This record gives sequence, C-alpha cells and structure tokens, in this order.
Amino acid sequence: MIHEIGSSIPTFRTLTFRAGLNILLADQSSEATDKDSRNSLGKSSMLEIVHFLLGSSISADSPFKAKALRASSYWGRFTIGGTRLRVERRVHSPDKVFVSFESPPAKRLMQEDDLLDPYTSIKDWTAWLGNQIFDLPLIREGTDFENGGPSFRSLFGYFARRRSDQGFIDPVKYANAIPDNDAQVALCYLFGLDWTIARAFEELKQTQKNLASEVRSKGRANPELKTLAAVTAEHLVIEQRASIQRDALSNLQVAEHYDELVNESAAAKREAETLSLSLAEVTNVINHIEASFNSETTASLADVEKLYQAVGFQLPESARRGIERVEAFHESVISNRRHHLSEELNRNIQRRDKLEGERRAQTKRRTEILSYLSDKGAFSDLGVMQRRLAELDAKVASLAAQKDALQELEDSKSQNRISRIKLKGRFEADMGERKLAVRAAILAVDDALNALYTDGRQKFLRIESTETGPKFIIWIAGDRSGGIANMEVFSMDYGLYKVVSGKMNGPRFLVHDSHLFDGVDPRQTSTAIELGSNLADKVGGQYIVTLNSDKFDKLAFSQGFDALSKVMPVRLEDSETGGLFGFRFE
Repeated sequence: MIHEIGSSIPTFRTLTFRAGLNILLADQSSEATDKDSRNSLGKSSMLEIVHFLLGSSISADSPFKAKALRASSYWGRFTIGGTRLRVERRVHSPDKVFVSFESPPAKRLMQEDDLLDPYTSIKDWTAWLGNQIFDLPLIREGTDFENGGPSFRSLFGYFARRRSDQGFIDPVKYANAIPDNDAQVALCYLFGLDWTIARAFEELKQTQKNLASEVRSKGRANPELKTLAAVTAEHLVIEQRASIQRDALSNLQVAEHYDELVNESAAAKREAETLSLSLAEVTNVINHIEASFNSETTASLADVEKLYQAVGFQLPESARRGIERVEAFHESVISNRRHHLSEELNRNIQRRDKLEGERRAQTKRRTEILSYLSDKGAFSDLGVMQRRLAELDAKVASLAAQKDALQELEDSKSQNRISRIKLKGRFEADMGERKLAVRAAILAVDDALNALYTDGRQKFLRIESTETGPKFIIWIAGDRSGGIANMEVFSMDYGLYKVVSGKMNGPRFLVHDSHLFDGVDPRQTSTAIELGSNLADKVGGQYIVTLNSDKFDKLAFSQGFDALSKVMPVRLEDSETGGLFGFRFE
C-alpha cells in the first residue's frame, strides 16, 4: 500500500493515501481559459514518482529530465510485505535508494554505508521488492530464474500503467515496447501457470534467429541466393566449371620460347600485310603498262590522203613528203617507247613474283607457328588458369558452406516445429494440471467484463496454447473506438489485481491514470471505479484513480456509493501554483 508521497521541493503538494478508493482530481480554476490544459498538472507525474521510488530508471520523456527538477528528490511511505517503510531517491543520484524500516522486515534488504546515509542499489532494492510483492527469489542464482525470467519491474507495470509507455493500447502488455514473450512470461507467472514454458518458446525463437544469422553470414558466396534449392543448383554449376578448368589446366603444354614465337607470328603477319600492299601497287603498275601497249596508235599517210579526198582536194607533193618524214619520226618514237615499256613491264613482273614469294613465305611461317602453339600455352597463361581455378574452388567451398548452413536451417526449422509442438502440448497439460489457476484467472477477468457490459454482448478472457507460445486474449465485442479497448485493459488489470492479491502479497494497490478512461462512456467509467473500489476493500488494498473534475462530475455511481468521500484532500488545478509541484516548468 501507498501511504504518502512527498518531495524535497518546498512547494510540492504532499499526497496522503487511505485504504480503499483514492481519487486524485484536477480542477479548472476560475481564471483558466478554454486553452488551458490540465494534462500537465501532475496526475501522470504522481504515477511517475511511484515508479521512480520503486526502481524505474529515468526515461528520456520523464518529467525528472526538466531542468527545474534536476536537484529534486522524492520520498514515499509504503507498506510492503507487511512491513512499513520509507524510501527516497534523488534525481541527481538515481543509482542509490535510501530505505528505512519502521520494523525489521521478514527478509533483510542488503544495505551499505557511505559514511553518512544507509543506501542500497537499484538491483538489491528491486530484488527485495520482487521477493516481498511477487514471491520472486531474493537470490536468483541456482533457481529457474538464473537464466532469465520475471522480475519485479517486468511484473509491476500491470499495476501502474503509464501513458508514456503506451500502456493503454494492449491489455496483454503494460508497455507497447516490451517483447510479446516477456508479456507471456509475466502473465503466466502472475496467473500461476508454468512461466518456464513461455521462456522455452523464446529460447527456441532465439536459437532459430541465431542460426538464421549464421546462415546469412555464410551466404557471402552469393547473397542473392536465399533458398536451399537455389544454392544447390549454383553449387553444381560452379563445381562443373571448376572441373572443366581443372581438366584444361592438366592438359596444358607450356611451349618453350612461347612468347618469342608469338611475337614472331605477329611480326610475320605484319610483314605479310605489308608485302600484300606492295604487291597490289606493283600489280597496278603492270596493268597500267599493259594498257599502254594496247592503246598506242599512229596516224599514216593514207589516212591523210583520204581526208583530203573527202573534201575534194589533191594532197600536194610537198605535204606528202613532210608527212612521210613525220611518220618516220613518229614510228621511231613509238618503237623506242615500246622498248622502254617492255623493259619496265619485265622489271615489275619480276618484282611482283618476288613479293608474292616473300608474302607466301611469311604466311607459311605464321601458319607453322600457330599450328605449333595451337595446343600449347605460355607460363603467363598457366598462371591465369591457376588463379581462375583457385577462384572457382573457393566459390565452390563457399557455396558448399552456404548449402550446408541452409540445410542445417531447414533441418532446424523442422526440429524447431517439433519442439514447439511439444511445448504446446506441455502448456496444454500444464493448464490441465492447474485448472484452479486457469479458472481463477478467467473468472476474475469475467467479473469485470460482466459488470461493465450487461447487454449480452460477447466478452471473454481466453488462455490458449499455440505453437508460438501461450496466448492471453481478452475481448469485448463492439466498436473499438468507443472506449471498449480501454475497458479490456481495465478488465485485465482488475483480474490480475484480484488473482495476485489472493495468492501472494502483491503490491496491494492498483493505479489507473485518467487517460485510461478517455473516450469511455461515463456509465462504464463509474462502474469500473466502483469495481476497483470494491476489490480494493475486499483484498485490503487500494485503488488509486486520477480524473479531471468535470469528468468526475458526470459520473453516476450506484446508490449508496459515496465517491465524493473518496476524493483525496489535495486537488490539483490549472493555476500557476495549483499543480502537484506547486509551480509550472518546461
């Protein structure tokens, strides 16, 4: 139970709690406008202080991060496990918890001395809280809790949900960020089922996750290949390429002076090409000379006489003698020219024949070299082939490792499913053996569901055994935007409070922030508050609720239920000094 909460801040409005229902109201001052908000008055901060005193860390969005609160400290008076105590924590030194007992506790809290104040560590403080409130072992070594399991902080959140944790979204999880398996373990423990089965599901999941990570690390041969079939096919293809390369390497003959012969072959090719160009030039010259022989003609005296006769004149004797002299001279020139062309033709024919012979010789030598080297290689070729084979062999080995890892993953998936089926059977058997615990959980939640909704709609808590772990399903039929989801959260918390208070000490208090009732019909809100109040009275504990006064004024409680008497003496208001801390801060 919580008796009192205070602070070193002089203006802090100390909160005093009684047994049963405690309603912390936030009023709107007469000077406030419609733009003023009561969301920063301290209703949620009260919840943050409770968590802080009971071992939570200071989160990034905690109000204790504010500059104005950095030097502040907070204290609370509690009764825990039948022992009344005072606990204090300081924002600037959050790793120390100062605890003093009014009477010796049943289990000793480890404390140290820092010359001035007795204090304990967060670890020892939460271990003691877990032992006193939830029957967790004070020392975990040598128990089922040694390798993980429920802790005080992983269980306490269900009894004081925070909006900053998005705690009103899912009834199964008091904080949206916690893993599903952590919630399964916590609920199994709180409802009295075998929580180690839920942990075993998580261990299987982690084993599979680690193996999948190992497979990814071995998949560097070809990261694009994701399946065993794809890797197997690629492995066969690369293995065949390596075999072909190995055969080619074993059949390779390294020729002596290979590089010199290759160079000689290239030189022969270049020389043959040069000779072919020269041969073409000579052939063109020969063709030109032969054409000159065929086109060489002379004009005769008879041709001139025919020309004169055609026009009706007689060729004069003097002209005849002149033409005869020109004809004789021209014949002499043509004879000399033909003699010269004949010599030039013979010389070019001889040069052509020589060039042709040289070209054939170069072509023949190149053919001989290429024929000799056709089945042989150089030392440089040998090195290239060896490197290529080494690369292929390395890829074959990498693909083989990837294939083996994928095969192991496939085998593991099959084995994992078998193990999950066995765990599913174990949990079903456990629920059969713990029928009373299952019955108590279902009926405790059903108490709230039936009181909240009397219209015959479908509503239930189901605890199911599945291949992914225990499932806790709470459901109220209807429009999810009408506050029904919030009432599912309330019903889960109510059921846990009732069950835990009946079979272990429990915290003996349940705190609900006003945000739980956002969008909830006033009839369900008033019913929920009455339910919490009646349960708190029954178990000798507390139900603590924060509300805005205008919301509270609209609630219609049952006849004889005096909710106004449950309102706490401190009432928060949206004035400069009316908040929990007594001043406004950023």
